[in-house]
Formats: sequence, structure tokens, C-alpha cells
Amino acid sequence: MATRRKRLILWSAIVSTGLLLSLAYAFERMTEAPMFVPGSVAERIAARGETLQPQASDPAPDRWQVTHDVTLHRVSLGSGPPVLFVHGGPGFPPLQPPAALTSLARDHTVHVYHQRGCGHSTRPLHAAPAGSFYAKLKAVEDQLGLAEQLADIERIRRRLGADQLRLVGHSFGGLIAALYAAEFPARVSHLLLVAPAPLVVMPKPGPDLFALTRERLPGSERKAYDDYLARYFDFGWALDRDDETLGRFYAEFQTFHARATGTAVQPQPSAAGGFLVLATYASLGQRHDYRPAFARITAHTLVLHGARDLSPEADSRAVAEAIPGAQHERVSAGHFILEEAPEAVAAALAKLESMAALSAR
Repeated sequence: MATRRKRLILWSAIVSTGLLLSLAYAFERMTEAPMFVPGSVAERIAARGETLQPQASDPAPDRWQVTHDVTLHRVSLGSGPPVLFVHGGPGFPPLQPPAALTSLARDHTVHVYHQRGCGHSTRPLHAAPAGSFYAKLKAVEDQLGLAEQLADIERIRRRLGADQLRLVGHSFGGLIAALYAAEFPARVSHLLLVAPAPLVVMPKPGPDLFALTRERLPGSERKAYDDYLARYFDFGWALDRDDETLGRFYAEFQTFHARATGTAVQPQPSAAGGFLVLATYASLGQRHDYRPAFARITAHTLVLHGARDLSPEADSRAVAEAIPGAQHERVSAGHFILEEAPEAVAAALAKLESMAALSAR
């Protein structure tokens, strides 16, 4: 009897251990998989009971009412064919239009907006969501993830009454702009990607932005940076915070990046996204390959790389290589090309327009 009992206990322990390992593996795979899949925007928006059509009117000249409960802060400059600027971060909107956009406004109407979940736009989530880890992460991603960000660009296009857009995306905004051009290829005529985030494939080859930042920090600051990153990627901790707390926390990365690069960019905690940042990482997952989606881009595309950018030129070239016919150029600037080399950005868009005119003949 004792031997039989020992066998039952042993088998029970084996089964329990196997179950726990299976659950752990399933959870790991679940968090690795991207929640956003290119080509799914219209379906996901419909599943949320929304449409890609913006609301019939806007509450103020500086607001776009994209859904019944979300408005986007916007500023428009100049006159001429419309250009839409997609800011980076994720979740770091410019409180003033970058210098390059003033240059572009000489010949275009340049529209600058704050993405939902950051800046002066609507923040759909304020308090920590309820439920299990996965339920909370899904709630955040549903409302603020890449599908909604791309849907908002389409709603803006319709609000502008433009058949096609000239899109300018900086840093992480470059990735968003490229994903929109892949999702709605017929709706983008010109695509200018300025120091785009090289997240076409994840995990990406070589060191990422966080590792590159650490390499350039003084040794005395690396312990504080390591502690910060440990919290930065603790999504369980983040999901129990409120949006304001997360916005202040994520804004701190700008300080580390500025110290590593020697730039004068200062964090703006009141503008930084909170749950938006978390939603973006959930959308991307830890493993994806967006190259098949990028192959659908038909816009005339130019990728700019700052010669003094912390990220290597190979990263921006990888983005250009994923887009059919895209060209790549180096600019004498760092990551913030829009401020450091505004005329180079204006020249790049002019080059794209010349290319488009030639191909139309």
C-alpha cells in the first residue's frame, strides 16, 4: 500500500510539473506573438463596433473627432498638397512642430497630430484595467495598439478628403507610417521615413536601441539604467499603474537617450504616452516578420538616415530593403534630423515628388 501511495504521489507530481511547464510555455508563446497582424485593421475595427469613417464634425479647429469618444489634437501649417506627419516614441509627440515641417509648409499643407493615448489627444485609459494579466494587456492593446493607430490615420485621410497622402514618419512614427502604407497601399503616394525604427523583423539582428543607449552611457550611470530597464519591461508592474504614472516613467528614457547621444532633447512627461507605450509593445510582440506586408507598399519611398544617429546605418537600410523601390540617403545629422537638417527633409520630399512626376509620364 505504501509503495502504491508513493507511486501515486510521484505520478501526481510529474503530471503537475508537466502541466505547469506547459502553461509556462503557452504563456511565453502568447506574450511572444504579436497582437497586431498586418492586413487585419478593418476586421479588428469592425469587431470593436467602430468604423474607419470619422465623425461628421470636429469639436474645435485644433481637434479631429476620429471616433465618438476619441479626438486627436492637430496643428496645420502652410498651404498646398496635404502632408501628414506621424511622430515617434512610441508616445512622444512634439509640443511644437519640428523645424523641418515649417520648411515643408512652404509648398504643402502640413498636418501634425498627437496619436491617441499621448500629448493633448484623448487617452482612452486612465486607471489600471481589471482582470488577468492577459485580459488587461488585451484591453490596452485593443484601444491603443497599432490597429487603432493605423485606423486613425485612415480616418484622418478621409477627414482631409485626400485620395492619397504624403506621409512623413519619424523614428517609431516611421514604422507606423510604413505599416499604414502596407495596410492601405492605394492611399499613400509618397512615403518619407526619417530615421525609422528598424522593427520590420523582431528580434532584429544586432543590438537594439536599449543596448546601444547603454553602450554610450557613462559607466557611473549604467546601474541606474539597468534598474530602469528591468522595470521598463515588467509589464505586470505597468498594468497595475495608471496612465499618468506610466507617462512620467516612460518619459525618463528620453533622459538616458539624451545623455548617451549628447543631444539637448528634454523629456516632456506631461506629453508622453503611458498605456500607449505598453499597447505598442503588445502589438509588436517579441517575434514578428513584417517584410511580407512591407512588400505591398506601392508609394514612392525614401528613407533618411542621420550619419550621427545612435542606430547603425544598417538598421535604416534594412527598412529600405523591405520596401519595393525604396531609396536610402545619409544626412549630416543625428537621430533628430527634423530639427538638425530641416532643409534636407524638404529636399527629400521634393525628390519623391519629382520621382512621382517622372513615373507618371
